[in-house]
Amino acid sequence: MSFILTLNSTNVSNTNTNTSFKYNFINGGFTCKDYEMCVSSITLPYSFYNVSSFYSNKLFSITFPTGSTVVRYDIILPDGFYTVNDINSYIQQVCVSNGAYLIDSSGNYVYFIQLVYNIAYYSVQLLTFLVPNAIGTYTRPSSGLYSSTGTGLPTTAYTPYITLPTSGSIKDIIGFEVGRFPSTMQTASWNTSSTLTPVGTTVNSIIMQCSLVHNACTTPSDILDSMPIKDTSFGSNITYDPSFEKFISISDGTFNSFTFSFRDQNLNEIYARDPNVSITLIIRPRRAR
Repeated sequence: MSFILTLNSTNVSNTNTNTSFKYNFINGGFTCKDYEMCVSSITLPYSFYNVSSFYSNKLFSITFPTGSTVVRYDIILPDGFYTVNDINSYIQQVCVSNGAYLIDSSGNYVYFIQLVYNIAYYSVQLLTFLVPNAIGTYTRPSSGLYSSTGTGLPTTAYTPYITLPTSGSIKDIIGFEVGRFPSTMQTASWNTSSTLTPVGTTVNSIIMQCSLVHNACTTPSDILDSMPIKDTSFGSNITYDPSFEKFISISDGTFNSFTFSFRDQNLNEIYARDPNVSITLIIRPRRAR
């Protein structure tokens, strides 16, 4: 006889992460002797933030030249899922909020620092541009740093720079070491590419662990299955319907409950925003191979 078990948001055991579940057997427990288990289907919202307090990767600062000195803006990204383009857009919002930009003759906002993808080199490129020491053909913002009432343009044209702190920074997302970029004030536009591989998302595939199973071929031995994240964008559902049944032996014994969890490709705990999952498991007597 086969048994079908279904887990959902009511089984969430860790509401801080929403990726650990507990299933309680009815009638005092379930006795296993020569049983096996497989995943039948899973529907899981793609709600894994890549920037969050959980991962401690939200911080950086941007420093702009002004007058004969500089001003620094410390930035804390709100928890969310960010591409490099999203981070660059957030930088632009900070610039607008603080008047750290100018307006060209066509009415376009001119920003003096930018993060972009460099697809050819699988890297992120940081570009910084000279903040002029005279207004020229530009128009000032109505308020803030480079406005007529602000500290104003620098006495010497310099580029801004970005600083990635030792702890809690976005460095892994954009592929840069801890430090300041550029390391010294530049009197010409400057750019560099990340020297580390940018980690755009902390979760590239999902490993499933279940306390009932004993997988003699793996470490840890409670690995039940794994599934890729493909053709799915953040905010959509990840669906997994295995094309064939991959049964794993269950440890012999009587169990009142078991735990089931999702882990990333490195077996790290995953933080999910949305707990509304559907997990279907099959238990059956072990069959001869």
